[in-house]
Amino acid sequence: MTKLTRVRVLFAGSPHVAVPTLQALVDANSELVGVLTQPAQPVGRKRVLTATPVEDCARKNDVPVFTPRSSAEVLNAVKQCVPDVVIVVAYGRLLDQDCLDAVPEGWWNIHFSLLPRWRGAAPVPHAIRNGDSETGLTLFRIDSGLDTGDIAMTRSHRIDADDTTGTLLAKLAERAPEMALELVSKLASHEVELAPQSGEASYAPKPDPDSGAMGWSATGHKVYGQFRSVTPEPGAYGLRDDTGDRVKILAMHAEKTDQLLAPGAIMDSPGGVLVGTGTYPLVVDVVQPAGKKPMEAKDWLRGLAPGVGFHA
Repeated sequence: MTKLTRVRVLFAGSPHVAVPTLQALVDANSELVGVLTQPAQPVGRKRVLTATPVEDCARKNDVPVFTPRSSAEVLNAVKQCVPDVVIVVAYGRLLDQDCLDAVPEGWWNIHFSLLPRWRGAAPVPHAIRNGDSETGLTLFRIDSGLDTGDIAMTRSHRIDADDTTGTLLAKLAERAPEMALELVSKLASHEVELAPQSGEASYAPKPDPDSGAMGWSATGHKVYGQFRSVTPEPGAYGLRDDTGDRVKILAMHAEKTDQLLAPGAIMDSPGGVLVGTGTYPLVVDVVQPAGKKPMEAKDWLRGLAPGVGFHA
């Protein structure tokens, strides 16, 4: 079989977690023929039109950028770039069969879980909230199903006890480039070996914004897992039991203590502000009250009337 001495690569990705893989392809002097990414979106209170981090990275490296809004536009971009392969990291768009068929060596996705566990848009928060001790990355060939394609390689990764969705995504993002570069090398010599997915599948839809409402009546372990899974997005919050105002919980940790508190009850302590759960209390470090800037939880507590807590 003829070797592809130079593999023409089209990259597809959008958020920060996709940038390390794109930059690695650039740094490795890959034949990068273009980048697909989501169109710029209005961001912030002033709704400033903002390009994706992947678009910013591509333009800094003089890589052609395409921001298709439909499958037809994706197909047009593919036809312009004439890639041998498309490597995908968190692109954020479903692909129809015409797009898949237009690339001779296929579309390959680096998914942030060990498939078939946690198929879908948000594998990392689901792994954390479920209490998984291990996750990883799976590089598979995209087919018509939802993350159902045959697997080329996997990498396991331990979930640390204090990992949030943000910290774990960052760690996995730094491991993804090695897989992309290995795929390109193996495609060049037609050495890619595939295996079908095996085991029980589970699914990870994008978390609902209300999934950040802290349920203080659950066990401390589950409450802390909930906080970690929604940090930094969609964000954890508690509701004051006197005004109903939302208070964002920006930093929290678990700490051994013999103190017992009712779920949602708040108390100062030398280690920080304790909030009661169904078992042991947790320590809240940084909060952001409604309409205010982030502040140390101890400073916020000093401004509360005695006995104020969170709705459990």
